[in-house]
Amino acid sequence: MNRTGRVVRLSRIEVVEKLLPTRGTMPKAHRPVRLGLADEPTGPAHAASWIGPLMMLGSRAARWPKSHPGQQLIITVSVPARGFAAALIGCGWMMASAAPELPPVQEVAASLPAGTPVRVVTNSKIIAEQFRGVDIAKGRLILSGGSWQLDKVRAMTTLPGLDEPRRQPLPEPGAISQWAGLAADWTARLCRPQADLALIGTLKWLREDIGGFLARGDELEPVANILLPEDPHAASWSTALYGAAHLENELPLRKDLQAVVLDGGAATKYLPAIETPVVFAVLDRSVSDESAAEMVVQYMNNRGEFLSVEHDVRWAPPRGIEALGFWVPL
Repeated sequence: MNRTGRVVRLSRIEVVEKLLPTRGTMPKAHRPVRLGLADEPTGPAHAASWIGPLMMLGSRAARWPKSHPGQQLIITVSVPARGFAAALIGCGWMMASAAPELPPVQEVAASLPAGTPVRVVTNSKIIAEQFRGVDIAKGRLILSGGSWQLDKVRAMTTLPGLDEPRRQPLPEPGAISQWAGLAADWTARLCRPQADLALIGTLKWLREDIGGFLARGDELEPVANILLPEDPHAASWSTALYGAAHLENELPLRKDLQAVVLDGGAATKYLPAIETPVVFAVLDRSVSDESAAEMVVQYMNNRGEFLSVEHDVRWAPPRGIEALGFWVPL
């Protein structure tokens, strides 16, 4: 099967593990629960020691904008193979986001004119449609595609715009979301997710990675549950996806983005054009071209100030992964 086939893509998890240097084995009774990745919701999941640390990198870097205003943090990670790295860093960033505080549904509805685009979360669905009003006598919320009993509506928020009505089933928080503390505010996070992250790379590969499943022990959860990627059919979306091949047509990026993950050399060449407070660059060592790595070093030497990722970001790379950190003025 070709390199973008599902079976080959999953086997890259095992390939990366074989490329990494070995260490002494911890006794089984003392080993922490390892995170894994799977291709299907039923598994099998492949556990790997680098999954958790890459997610932690995204979470640790999320602290930077508040503590270092006016400085752009740039972290380049060199990995044996790029598969899943960008998605995992993005998951960590999303896990560090604060849950939104939403007013009660009736309070939101009372302030809206008819025709306002809204996102509604019910007991079973997420709906993005136009607000039409409230039938007070019947206690129903009226949207462009139907009406809903108000006591079945968990949350509602306005949208800046909406191209067409969208509906999707309400996903339940899985093992990873519960472990990360996202489940407590699950409804609010799905109703108004933090939309400040973008992944840039080969779209086909990014979508394949996001279509995978994270595992903790024997429990699996879709990566998309956490990243909420932009999709024409999704009623709730957060993470923007851009193709590196045509990124020049998208520049400058949206001003509300706070972090960008550049996946691979083709995306990393756009580093000087990215103006978000945090930028991650994933460099794939299985590709012989070193021009992207050389460009990053040159950019740091010309504009940046070196920093210690371990000391300043409080993140230590796992075995087989190298990191370079620096900051530039925004």
